[in-house]
Amino acid sequence: MKKLIRFGFLFPLLAIIGYLVFGIILVKILKPTEKRDLSHFFHPGDRLVSRFEGFDQTVLAIKDGWLHTRLEVKPHAAGPPEHFHEHFAESFTVKSGTLSILVDGEKKSLRAGESVTIPPMTRHKPFNETGETVIIESDDPKTLPVEFGYLLVQLYGFMDEYPNGPSTPQMLMQLSVYGGEADSWIADGPPISVQKALRTLMEPTARLIGYRDNYEKYRPKRSPQV
Repeated sequence: MKKLIRFGFLFPLLAIIGYLVFGIILVKILKPTEKRDLSHFFHPGDRLVSRFEGFDQTVLAIKDGWLHTRLEVKPHAAGPPEHFHEHFAESFTVKSGTLSILVDGEKKSLRAGESVTIPPMTRHKPFNETGETVIIESDDPKTLPVEFGYLLVQLYGFMDEYPNGPSTPQMLMQLSVYGGEADSWIADGPPISVQKALRTLMEPTARLIGYRDNYEKYRPKRSPQV
């Protein structure tokens, strides 16, 4: 009986260790993540468009690893799920229209000329409850880190492949291949340390079944220079 109990304990432990070893070999050796050079990925006039979220963001300038953008939030746009960022703050300055935004569960309404800055680790969700397009453009040229802009381009393209958006497992699989580089975390999910661990555990399976961290077909929409 003791041997059976010991075997029942050791078998799942060995299975987990085997999976982790396989994952390390797969991710680090067989299918390593390519180092991305994003220095020329964006150009002024590029657009980051999400049909699913109702966002249309235009790159105004790129400097020192940051994007300066203008965001259009379409009428009645649901926006992204409530989320937070670990390493950067976001500022929203409304130029026209009325923006609704949840900040730590409290809904605020911002009108033209009003601003809000979302510190790191603060849950938030911008959306539009009106029938008019909302225009947002921060006076701070550091709107988004270039790396996060790249992530948005890839995720927007991925999400818009599905008429009703991807399922939760599909979205988690796609996020897992970016690991901690995808600095967007589910507000209603487990603690960030657990979310990071789950991405690490899911990444080998995601890569094995075809999820990638770069899809050439998902690139910024080119527009004339602004």
